[in-house]
Amino acid sequence: MKALLPLWMEDAKAEEVDDSLEQQDDGEGEDDVDGILALILFEFLKEEEQETFWQKLEAEGRRRRDRKIPRVALLSPKQSPWQKLFSSGNDQALITVTGFDHAAFKVMLDMYTPYFEKFTPWTGEQDGTTYRPLQKKSPKNKGGRKRIIMPHASLGLVLAWYRFRGAEFVLQGWFGFTGSHANVWLRFGRRMLLKALLKSDNARPAWPDATQIKELQAIIQQHHTSLRDVFCVMDGLKLQFEQCAGLEEQGMYYNGWTHGHYITNLLVFGIDGRIIKTVLNVPGSIHDSTLCHWGGVYKELSDIYDATGAKCCVDSAFKSNPNPYLIKSSQDVTRCQNPEEVLQSLQATSLRQAAEWGMRAIQGAFPRLKDKIKFEADAAERKVMLKLVVLLYNFRVEHVGLNQIRNTYVPNWSKDATYTASLFAD
Repeated sequence: MKALLPLWMEDAKAEEVDDSLEQQDDGEGEDDVDGILALILFEFLKEEEQETFWQKLEAEGRRRRDRKIPRVALLSPKQSPWQKLFSSGNDQALITVTGFDHAAFKVMLDMYTPYFEKFTPWTGEQDGTTYRPLQKKSPKNKGGRKRIIMPHASLGLVLAWYRFRGAEFVLQGWFGFTGSHANVWLRFGRRMLLKALLKSDNARPAWPDATQIKELQAIIQQHHTSLRDVFCVMDGLKLQFEQCAGLEEQGMYYNGWTHGHYITNLLVFGIDGRIIKTVLNVPGSIHDSTLCHWGGVYKELSDIYDATGAKCCVDSAFKSNPNPYLIKSSQDVTRCQNPEEVLQSLQATSLRQAAEWGMRAIQGAFPRLKDKIKFEADAAERKVMLKLVVLLYNFRVEHVGLNQIRNTYVPNWSKDATYTASLFAD
């Protein structure tokens, strides 16, 4: 039996088995050991059979099973469908593929290009998750090759990834990249764009100052006369998540109420449509109210209320105890003490719908969020993806519009203001 053991058991493990055989009495003990060795042998032969199957395949058989699009089947990046679309100057086409028109894309490209040209992903594991500054070559050292990919193609790849759902090989045909290069430039591009947008006031989430809060309160009061002090709405967003291999990790992301695995995120929307506060990338088993507490949002809202008297509109998932900085929506008006409270409750329910519009806007503008998010052991890629999508959403609100919250509450701020105003003209 020892001769049949796999290589990794021929030394210490084999000696332990031999010692245990010598110590066993005749009878059931030997049968138990033989059963264990038989199971080990079965697993070893099964692994060996799998490896042999792949090794026995001819080159054509391996290629048929290798899910890649080789360079010979792709157009050059300079002749790709993306290059044709971008060169056409058509806003409708660019919004469809990236979510941004040419004017907004140019503003973003101007911020993105310096980082793209300063760093290179060809370092470390060379998978796009690490990067280093590009080194200027001396006149004597002319090694290396020029980049084929241009800044606008790299940026377009990142934005198109958020707009496409399903397998990423579709992007290979659009941009003319092989699979490995598409993955590298996608991860690298996300990190460079994150660096660029974090420096943009139009993209970065931030609590409004006292003057801005008063302006938002006035806008809400024009539509909901009983809600004099409200300036924002808040809700949780659950994104589907792949099941994990480990039971303990899987339990963290399992939500018993909806019977699925999720990543929970908390988003606070100003009534102008912008995201002003986030808590991202939390396991789906965490309740929205707990997330709000752990993320310090309750504390920040309380401080804002103490300074300005401003409140946030939420649903029944948040704090149940009376809190002066929260106004909760409710379908049940039987607990109201007077007609004023009834009207306030109904208007709070109507206003809280803006949070649902915000959730729909971010998922509609970036449909990739509707796919199951892949499990990553270190969660680094997931963090980058979620942080970046919030910045892109805010940037899109300011530069493209197409946002239901803004078009409803502040249509004069929208890029479609002229059209919207014509609807109400005599």
